[in-house]
Amino acid sequence: MNLETARTDGHATKIYINTREYMWEDNKITYEQLYEIAFPNQPLLEGDVARIEYSRGANGGGSGALQRGTAVAVKQGMVFDVYVTARS
Repeated sequence: MNLETARTDGHATKIYINTREYMWEDNKITYEQLYEIAFPNQPLLEGDVARIEYSRGANGGGSGALQRGTAVAVKQGMVFDVYVTARS
């Protein structure tokens, strides 16, 4: 948990990453954190690309994609899909 993004209300937020339920205690989650949760101890190989998409986000069910080095605000019930593909 990052002190800059820690929730101040003491509650965790239920999110889903690749259909698995997680309780998240920060206000935001990063591309790197999502990848590590989805694929623990599996670094990307040369030529591999991780694609992270989300839905049920803030602002009325917002959806989008995260790029390396970015973060998104988490919302109760938010869904994240993390894919790894190989460049050819």
